[in-house]
Amino acid sequence: MSLPEIVTRDEWLAARRRLLEREKKLTRQRDELNADRRRLPMVRIEKDYVFQGAGGEARLPDLFEGRRQLIVQHFMFDPSWENGCSSCTADADERSQRLLEHLQARDTTFATVSRAPFAKLDAYRRARGWTFPWYSSLGSDFNYDFHVTVDESVAPMEVNYRDRDELAQASPALRSLTESEQPFELPGISCFLREGDQVFHTYSTFGRGTEAVGGAYGYLDLTALGRQESWEEPKGRVESPHGAVPDFAT
Repeated sequence: MSLPEIVTRDEWLAARRRLLEREKKLTRQRDELNADRRRLPMVRIEKDYVFQGAGGEARLPDLFEGRRQLIVQHFMFDPSWENGCSSCTADADERSQRLLEHLQARDTTFATVSRAPFAKLDAYRRARGWTFPWYSSLGSDFNYDFHVTVDESVAPMEVNYRDRDELAQASPALRSLTESEQPFELPGISCFLREGDQVFHTYSTFGRGTEAVGGAYGYLDLTALGRQESWEEPKGRVESPHGAVPDFAT
């Protein structure tokens, strides 16, 4: 790997300012994208999903823990595996209790869902020292309905919103999925909103879309209510106990 070119301070400053303009443009585009994400329509969850957690049997509304929003990490953990996905594990290692508390301050609960039995998930979580809630979806349609477990004996193939025919016409990496042994697991993040007794699915992202999330703000940017700060135009904003980040993009 080659190192950057060595230049004078003035040359570096000129190059840095050119890059800053591109960074500002990307920030503005990201803000526009986040606003469009908050304006996405949502779908009412009609199915009664049953999970197993630390408190026993739980349903999707229970995962909110009384809060208005829920972010679910689809953690890859097949029932036959002894350990969870290494990439999902690395991601979870960076998720601190304080991050969970920052989300909770904005009426948002974070939870992880996997298909492995709860006893296996709980043992793995304890061994890693993780504090976030983890639920097993084993025996339910949850993973199949949200397309993070692909098993065409249960549901038609869909990967990142592409069906089998579309995948067959895509890149070699995606095309190879149509030939993979099933079932197989995929990573993802899904967001839900609760209005009274009703739960709505607002957003899901898969693959590299899950890698772009960084810190509490990154997770909140995926939700219907966003960061809930005055510079946004969120739907049904609740008051935030935190101040907004200064906008240096303009």
